[in-house]
Amino acid sequence: MLKGLFAGTFDPPTKGHLQLIRRAAAICDQLVIGVGENTSKTKPILTVEERIEVLKKETKGLGQVEIAGYKGLTVDFAKSVGARVLIRGLRSQADLEFERQMAVANRLMGMETLFLIADPSVTQISSSLIRELAAGGAPLHEYIPEGLESKLHTRLK
Repeated sequence: MLKGLFAGTFDPPTKGHLQLIRRAAAICDQLVIGVGENTSKTKPILTVEERIEVLKKETKGLGQVEIAGYKGLTVDFAKSVGARVLIRGLRSQADLEFERQMAVANRLMGMETLFLIADPSVTQISSSLIRELAAGGAPLHEYIPEGLESKLHTRLK
């Protein structure tokens, strides 16, 4: 049985994230979505609880998926939930180099990484881009789950 962990800050969750979750759920017998608190990133737009709520709503039909918040090293969280692999998405060459370095470090700590190449329809989507667009009042419905757009616009104005 393969149990995987797809971890990220998901601030906010994007359609790219959701696509990778569906693909990873089709590969793994069990998939944990770890919503991390990253203190090195900018101040979060959404609380961890809000991000978990959105992800639960969006993955409702995926029975083998569970969602949990965590702090600390992703590899430690992966081990604590019994995951055998980390699932990571790649959008670009820049992602590959960063993720390769992390995968090597995680492997040295006993955790393998499985890379999924993002579909071309979502490679331009990033949480950073969405924060920038929201701050400018731009439409976001093409990039994020339904129901988040007005909340992001309000919080980032």
